[in-house]
Amino acid sequence: MSDERQEITTRREGNRPVNGFQEKTVHIWGCGGLGSWIAEFIARAGASTITVCDPGTITGGLLVRQNYTEADIGQTKADALATRLRAIRDDLTITIAEGNIPDPTVALCADVIIDATVSHSITTYLDTLASKNSTAFIAQVATDAKTGTLGIVNICAPGAACTPSELDDQAGRSAMADSGLELYHQFWKETAEGDELVPTRGCSVPTFHGSAADLAAVAATLVNMIGLHLQQAEAPVSGTHLIALPHAPDGPRHHFIPAARDVRGQGGTR
Repeated sequence: MSDERQEITTRREGNRPVNGFQEKTVHIWGCGGLGSWIAEFIARAGASTITVCDPGTITGGLLVRQNYTEADIGQTKADALATRLRAIRDDLTITIAEGNIPDPTVALCADVIIDATVSHSITTYLDTLASKNSTAFIAQVATDAKTGTLGIVNICAPGAACTPSELDDQAGRSAMADSGLELYHQFWKETAEGDELVPTRGCSVPTFHGSAADLAAVAATLVNMIGLHLQQAEAPVSGTHLIALPHAPDGPRHHFIPAARDVRGQGGTR
């Protein structure tokens, strides 16, 4: 028997960045190398509802670094991840969205949308949601193809002056003009030959390098960055976080590029 009543227990996080996820409705689109770990960290952080979207099927090769087990092989990522999250918290509401993205009316009701798909079409879809004055924080996450030790998260706060794609363009121009951020320039360049990995002969979709430890660490750091923004409810800020693990190539371990404007209709630079 485990007595977990709120009146007699205290959560262990203290005043940590992930507290921003408590009681939030969170969508996670893409449940692979980053998304599968992000979902677990957010479930443990106290979100009230999580919707997962990923129709991809789990194969044995994915277990090297994605948050699944042998028992999950043959299931869709969304189904298997939902089962795992329910096993972590029986008070957590889990919804599985059919296909790659949920219905727009459902998406507009989320507090946080985390896009881990690295899909141009889904970015276009998110641009449309943002233009409809969605109340959701929209965060797009990715890692680098060569090492899996770098991370990027573009965060569009509710009411931001820019769409997710515009925010990424702004961040790219700023980063590429800064020689001190050369480590991160690859996020806005074509992937160099040899940086992507073809994991098995005949595979039509190259993937990125990186271990489970690398991707879980990048995912955890990006979850903390998003959580910090969720704690800024009264004056939410949009912008781009660039992060590097301690064993990544030389360069700044963290850099934040604020959006040029944070609220639609208001000029100026923060």
